[in-house]
Amino acid sequence: MRTVILSFSHHGRSLAQQARALGHEIVGVMDAETSPRDALTKEFDCPGFSEVATCLDTAQPDVALVSGKHIEIPSHLAACVERRIPYLVDKPFADCASRLRPVAEATLRHNVFSACTLPNRKSRLVPLVKTMLADGRLGDLVLFGSRLNNGPPSRYDPTPSYWHNDPSVSGGGSWAVEAAHGIDTFLDVLGDVEVEVVGAVMSNAMYGRAFEDWGMGVLRTPAGTTGVIEAGYTYPSGTHAGDHFFRFVGTNAMVFERYDRQHQPIIEIHTTSGIEFIPDNGNGERFSEIIEDALNALRLGTPFEPSIHQAVRILEIQDAVYARARANPAANGPHQMAPAALP
Repeated sequence: MRTVILSFSHHGRSLAQQARALGHEIVGVMDAETSPRDALTKEFDCPGFSEVATCLDTAQPDVALVSGKHIEIPSHLAACVERRIPYLVDKPFADCASRLRPVAEATLRHNVFSACTLPNRKSRLVPLVKTMLADGRLGDLVLFGSRLNNGPPSRYDPTPSYWHNDPSVSGGGSWAVEAAHGIDTFLDVLGDVEVEVVGAVMSNAMYGRAFEDWGMGVLRTPAGTTGVIEAGYTYPSGTHAGDHFFRFVGTNAMVFERYDRQHQPIIEIHTTSGIEFIPDNGNGERFSEIIEDALNALRLGTPFEPSIHQAVRILEIQDAVYARARANPAANGPHQMAPAALP
């Protein structure tokens, strides 16, 4: 399929590399900034554009791969919907739910294909947990926990993703950038169940910047299942896998995913009988698989999840966690934080 890239960062280049490896043609790249646009143009040997509309109208793509500055992603998607161009979009989809919601509604109204490239949807973890819930091995799900704690925010400063450290563009700090993975994993298991934010903390104690370097949201369902989701920049290095885990605790067993010494994900099933170890797909494999599945669904005309509508739900929870933390000075700081993102 004829494919365009709308913005280099954060994962725009990686999206395009995967699409090309799968046999799709990159026919245009767009980035408002000269240096990343020139890098994309050179790498993919195709025309470069500084404006979304010109890129879409000139390249005439079959699909757009959308990434970039969080505050700008909804307008990129709106340009695609206006032209009825299907799109794949990178997390976190926007800086706030209210900016994304009108685009999601237009996508549905005009029946435009959408896909969110959340790689953990291709982990073996959630299918395993769903199976164990269905057959009773896990028992009742009582607790979910996740932590995605990556290296310091300074790793973004010299890169095309420097804007991650500007909350007026990104919508926040580590919670805005990383929390979508944990929230989506929890929601994927729960299904269409109401979730309420009951606790939140945002801390910038480590680096003192105007955004959080660690955040936590506590979620509850009407049945009493609790989700504790962490997202941070407090891991010492940006060169390793980071401090990551996912945990599902049931009344009969616990399922835990972590990284081993080779930085590969491994699933552990803990029961009264012992521990079973199951290798999981690596992050690169997951990323490639979700892009391949999304593009195949587009080609075949079949529905795909997660779609832009799941993205809105994720952002609604992200926003609610921010709001709860900001409402309590003891849970937001200790240094001054940037104000909330506004549409």
